[in-house]
Amino acid sequence: MIEKGFSYTFSVEEAKDIALFMRKFENSIPDSLNNFTETIESHLYSSMSIDEAEEFFHGKNI
Repeated sequence: MIEKGFSYTFSVEEAKDIALFMRKFENSIPDSLNNFTETIESHLYSSMSIDEAEEFFHGKNI
């Protein structure tokens, strides 16, 4: 079993793609990834205006 974590720096495009993917398949994502999902979404929200976030998360075909 892996007990140590690892670090990875996501590009903005990678983070956006992951966030949209996780939104699309949110019912299939295990609970163990909740913190990861929330962290990515929080990071994206903090870098966008409200209008940008709404367009990104609701305007895309997810």
